Amino acid sequence: MRRSFFSPYGVIRYVYQFLLSSRKLARFAREKKVKLIHVNTIAVLEGVYFKLFTKIPVLWHVHEILIKPRLIYKFTSFLIGHFSDKIVAISKATKRHLVQSKSIKSKDVSVIYNGLDFSKVSIGKNLRAELEIATTDLVVGHVGRVNAWKGQEDFLLACFPLLERNDHIHLILSGNAFRGEEWREKQLKELISKHSDISGRVHYLGYRSDMNAVFNTLDLFVSCSTRPEPFSMVTIEAMAHSCPVVAYDVGGPAEIVLNEVTGKLVKFREINALSQGISDLVLNDSLRTSMGKASEERVKKDFSMEQFISQFEALYQQCQKR
Repeated sequence: MRRSFFSPYGVIRYVYQFLLSSRKLARFAREKKVKLIHVNTIAVLEGVYFKLFTKIPVLWHVHEILIKPRLIYKFTSFLIGHFSDKIVAISKATKRHLVQSKSIKSKDVSVIYNGLDFSKVSIGKNLRAELEIATTDLVVGHVGRVNAWKGQEDFLLACFPLLERNDHIHLILSGNAFRGEEWREKQLKELISKHSDISGRVHYLGYRSDMNAVFNTLDLFVSCSTRPEPFSMVTIEAMAHSCPVVAYDVGGPAEIVLNEVTGKLVKFREINALSQGISDLVLNDSLRTSMGKASEERVKKDFSMEQFISQFEALYQQCQKR
C-alpha cells in the first residue's frame, strides 16, 4: 500500500493486485503447509486475506507511527486489530499509538525491539582523511532519509551557533531523498550555503554505503526527527560505535537513550534545548567518553539480534498453539 494508490484508479488497481497476490500467497502457503504468517509493516494488508480465508495464524509486525492521513491510520489499525492473532510493535511508543486508535487492546500487543547484528559492526576505518577533518577536531553527526520529518533542518539550526563559537567542530549529514524529491536535498544545501563562514565544516555526504566508516567518524550523534520515530535503527547503530546520543524526548529514541547515561534527552521540537544538549557533550570530553562506552554496552545488552530472534521464536510458538 503506497501513496500512489490514493486515487480512484489507484484504488481499483490496488484491489485487483491485492486479490491476485493474496490468492497466490494463500495457495503457496497451503502447498508448503505454512504454519504461521508473519505480516511485516502496516503497508502489507495480505494478512487480512489469510485471516479471512485460511486457518493459518497471522502475526502482524508493526513498524510505523502513522499520523497522517488520519483516515488511513484508523483504517489500518482497525484491520490489524480485527485480522491478526498476535500484534508486535517495535517500541512502546508504537504500541501506544496503535492502542490510541481504539481498535486494538493493549493486552494484544507485544513489544519487541529491533536487534542489531554486531558481526556487521566494524570499528576502525573512518572518513576524516577523505573529508580533511583533523584527528583532534570533533564531529557531530546526523543520519537519515532527507524527507519532511527526519529533522536535518533542526539539526543544522541547533549546531550552527556551536560551529560559530568553536572552530574545531565539524558536522556530518548522511542520507539522501526519495526519487522525485531531490529538491529537498537542494534546500538543505542552500541552508548550509547561507552560512558561508562555517559551511566548509558542514559535510553533506548524501547516500553512503559505508555506514561503519560514517559512524566511526562521529564523536556525537543527534536524533531529532520532527515526528515521533517508531524506533530509530540509526540511533542504536551509532551507539554500537560508542557514540553518545542527543535526542528529542519522544518516540523510539526516548526508549533507546538513557538520559544522562548514554546521552541526553531534550524537549521535543525545542531547537535551543537541542543546541544546549549538544553543547553540553561537545564541551565535556570525559562525559562523551563515558556515555559512549555506556551506549555500546546498552546496545549489546538490550538490542542484540540474538534477543530479537529468541523473542520472536517464543511468539511463534504461542501463535501456533492457539
